[in-house]
Amino acid sequence: MNPPAVETTPLPSTPASRAEAYLAAARRAAETGPEWPAVTGLPVDNRLGVVGAGTMGSGIALCALAAGLTVTLLDANEAALQRGVQRIRDSLYGAVARGRLPAAECQQRLARLHPATDWAALSDADAVIEAVFEDSAVKQAVMARLHAACAPRTLFISNTSTLDIDELAQGCGRPDHVLGMHFLTPAHVTPLVEVVRGRATSDTSLARARALAVRLGKLPVLAGNAWGFIGNRLFEGYLREVDALQLEGVPAARIDAALEAFGFALGPCRTLDMAGTDLVSQVLTARATRFEQPPAYRRITRRLAELGRFGHKSGRGHYLYEGRVAQPDPDLARVCAEEARALGIAPQPDVSDDTIVRRCVTPLADEGQRLLAEGMACRASDIDLVWVLGYGFPAHRGGPMVM
Repeated sequence: MNPPAVETTPLPSTPASRAEAYLAAARRAAETGPEWPAVTGLPVDNRLGVVGAGTMGSGIALCALAAGLTVTLLDANEAALQRGVQRIRDSLYGAVARGRLPAAECQQRLARLHPATDWAALSDADAVIEAVFEDSAVKQAVMARLHAACAPRTLFISNTSTLDIDELAQGCGRPDHVLGMHFLTPAHVTPLVEVVRGRATSDTSLARARALAVRLGKLPVLAGNAWGFIGNRLFEGYLREVDALQLEGVPAARIDAALEAFGFALGPCRTLDMAGTDLVSQVLTARATRFEQPPAYRRITRRLAELGRFGHKSGRGHYLYEGRVAQPDPDLARVCAEEARALGIAPQPDVSDDTIVRRCVTPLADEGQRLLAEGMACRASDIDLVWVLGYGFPAHRGGPMVM
């Protein structure tokens, strides 16, 4: 006798559920892809050096302490070093106060933190991540100091967001030990890191970097050694349109509102203010040495930096700030109008939210296709992971490459 048929209800298949399944498969592909060398007998890297005690360096140190590593935080400037240490303490004590971290664990992490201003403190480091000023000459000089101070086995990692890893590797005598790991902001929270292989990076060095990223709780995605790698190369096209819209008279608050309604965690103008228009302008100055940038290119970002409107850190950028609270700045319209007149750009403020979104999002997919054609990304799904996990692209849409 056959059992009675069981009536089943199909699971709902919504765009969001399909996107969730797609991103889960993308993660598995990134974790197990053939791009990662199958190297056995890797050393266990327990001692990490971090050079540069700024916001990024402090965030990387926090991440490493949470993973159980011993961290030497080095900065040549004593005052900057102490600010970095205090930033780490404040973060850990805040986690204790919110009930997210046991007090005993907080003290254990702080006991594994060793601040230093002397490069000799890095002599026993298994790996060193530099997080200094985004300038090729500065980073090359750091690599040379590391080569002189560190043991032959030490892995050298640059936390650059745009610079040429091969160029940075020229700063030391062991380019096979050099590669990039682009941590996204905030470094101790964002769950993904771009791993950038240089021309001379050995299989063992790449495998060690991948193992370190996993230990730090990050999903490593391999990116080619091209300007901006995956994330920032796409970001440039996105922000290019944001500046162009402002030159045409579309207010920052409208642009942010349209893209947040689309699903971004934070609008682009608020994102720029959080990053600092001064730092972004420095990146654009370096970019101009490699790519043509007409006078109108990213002009609003550069002008805000010239005016000292750096964003959160100065209390004024695209918005006015009291603490982290953003308020519209009526004077921004004047700045944009002045720049538009000087560049001969006619006002066209009456655009729809759909147009704003289309203009900003379309360059992401276009640039992603170019990355794939150039072999700078292994899979389209890797690009989607970088943008969903690192840049706040709405996860329920799957990513810019599958929209």
